[in-house]
Amino acid sequence: MANGNLDLTRGDSHLQGRLEDGALDGPVRIQEAGRPQAQLGYANGMLHGPSILYHPNGQISAQLPYAEGRLHGVAQYFAAEGWLQRKVAYRQGLMHGEASSYYPDGSLAELELYRDGVRDGLYQRFHGNGQVAHRGRYAKGKPLDEGQGFAEDGRPLDADGKPISRLRWWWRRWNESAEA
Repeated sequence: MANGNLDLTRGDSHLQGRLEDGALDGPVRIQEAGRPQAQLGYANGMLHGPSILYHPNGQISAQLPYAEGRLHGVAQYFAAEGWLQRKVAYRQGLMHGEASSYYPDGSLAELELYRDGVRDGLYQRFHGNGQVAHRGRYAKGKPLDEGQGFAEDGRPLDADGKPISRLRWWWRRWNESAEA
């Protein structure tokens, strides 16, 4: 079996790494036209450890945690401008736990929960001002209800997608607090 350094060039692409018993083992770097494309970790021919992918402009595109060839841990995805777009928790290659998406200013745009690769639990989407825009619940990938939409000021939306009156909203909130 082949052992030793691996240094391949094809056109303007360049791959550097190491082979152990014919399998990639250790850090692997891929470049195209002199720009980094990926830094990958391998163990016995499988992705293992942190891996980084790059946008053509050199900014990080994704930070991906691998264990024995599967995503395992919290992966982060970035826009070409450098801001965090999405964070997703993985377990043995499946989304498992919290997944969140962000606006360019860093505020939360969406929050969802996954179990074994399917949406399971609370799902929320947010307005740019931080107020909840939509809230729903899921069980094993299926919605438990239609969910509830909300206006930017927090008022629930009616069946036509219009905010309920401020008086009705105030009255509802007052009654809920009085019952508590």
